[in-house]
Amino acid sequence: MKGYGLVLGGGGARGLAHIGVWRVLEDAGLRPSVVAGTSMGGLVGAFVAAGYSGADLERISAGVSWRRLLDWRPGTGLIRISAMEDWLAGHLPRTFEELQLPLALTATDLLTGRGLYLTRGDLFTALRATSAYPGALDSVPVDDMLLADGGIVNQVPVDAALFFGVRRVVAVDVTAPDPLELHERRVLLWKREAGLGPVRALRRSVEIMQAGLTDARLSLYRPDVLLRPVLGNIDLMNFNRTEQAILAGKDAATRELPRLSALLS
Repeated sequence: MKGYGLVLGGGGARGLAHIGVWRVLEDAGLRPSVVAGTSMGGLVGAFVAAGYSGADLERISAGVSWRRLLDWRPGTGLIRISAMEDWLAGHLPRTFEELQLPLALTATDLLTGRGLYLTRGDLFTALRATSAYPGALDSVPVDDMLLADGGIVNQVPVDAALFFGVRRVVAVDVTAPDPLELHERRVLLWKREAGLGPVRALRRSVEIMQAGLTDARLSLYRPDVLLRPVLGNIDLMNFNRTEQAILAGKDAATRELPRLSALLS
């Protein structure tokens, strides 16, 4: 297949950086032939595959309550699932087949432990599955599977784009955990008994494990260009820092734009 594949990794609020990356790529005329994504990267990827511009996505992201749609704090996910599906219905087609570009979303079958690609049929169910963060959003039953967040095993699915037959891949990884800020480390060490708290410690541990697994997978399936926006201490839940995340994505893509243009044009 001609063209290139755009791969957008998972990362909660950090994944809003994908909007900035897409804005730069689109402005440079570098439109992909296929899109693949995980979790928030899958959601942004679905909008790209549906034909939304970077400006459209910036406007939509500024007007939506991400916490209401994708709140990964522990607790029942029923209200959030309903809100998410209603919102998706107002912006995206119901099926993969109605998208303008081929799209692959990753998910993990909790029953077998295997990762899989979702590329056909009900788009909304697939988006719920790839975003179903364990312990926060309910897993999604599909046929004989119980699907959850694709980032459990495949956070930056370069292999999914290659599956479509493209020869070039641009991937965006927003999972790499930055060190805790110096001030925060000093406070923790000074108090001695202080900790991150159980929920934050669990999220931090998952981020570290995902980063290691992602590095291992990227050594097997190497993208032609790998963008890693500098997101500082924006974590999974910092949806109030949308503008900062988008700007980080723009900066990362702009720095690599000469290389991207030479490779993809």
